[in-house]
Amino acid sequence: MLWLNHRAASNSGFCQLRGAAMLNIRINLTVNLRKMGAVLAAGVITLAHVITPAYALTAPVVVTTPEKVVSVSLTHLKVVTTMSQAKKDLVSNGAKYFDAEALAFLTVYTQGWNDVEWRCLRYIWTNESHFNPKANNKSSGAYGIAQFMPSTWGNYKVVKTSDPRLQIKYGLRYIEARYGSACHAKYFWIKHHWY
Repeated sequence: MLWLNHRAASNSGFCQLRGAAMLNIRINLTVNLRKMGAVLAAGVITLAHVITPAYALTAPVVVTTPEKVVSVSLTHLKVVTTMSQAKKDLVSNGAKYFDAEALAFLTVYTQGWNDVEWRCLRYIWTNESHFNPKANNKSSGAYGIAQFMPSTWGNYKVVKTSDPRLQIKYGLRYIEARYGSACHAKYFWIKHHWY
C-alpha cells in the first residue's frame, strides 16, 4: 500500500490509497519504466556511434602503395604495365596472340630484369630474327627468335617449336647458361655476329 500526505485527510495527515488511485500509480510506473528503457537503449546506440569511429581510428591501417608502372616502346607497339598485370598477362589465354617482342619483354620484366639487360637482349634478338618465331636461316639451319642452330635445340634438350613463348624461355635459358647475362651475350655478338 502507498501512503500519501493529504491535507484533507484525518488528524494524522496521511491517507491510504485504494482501488483506482492505486491502479493509476502502477500504470504510470509501468509506462515510465518503458520510457526509461527506450531512453536507455537510445543512449547506448548513441554512445556506440560516438565510440565506434574513435575505435576504428585506433585499428591498424594497412596502406597499399600503388605498383610501379613501366612503359617501354617496342618495334610495333608500346607496352605499359605493372608487375602484377604482366604476370597475369603471361598466363592468360590471350598471351598466344601477343607480339613476340612484347612477350619477351613481359617475360624478362616478371623475372626481375632491369632495363639495361632488356635492351641488350632486344639488340641481339632484333639482329638475329626481328623477334620472328618462324625466322629460318636456310644456310645455317638456325631457327626462331633466338636463332638456335639444330645442334643447340638438341644440346639443351628442347624440341624445335614455333611457339614464341617456348622459344623465349629456351633462349633465356641458353643466354643464362652460356653468358650469364644478356649484356655479356650482346658484347660477344658485337665481336662475332653470332652468340
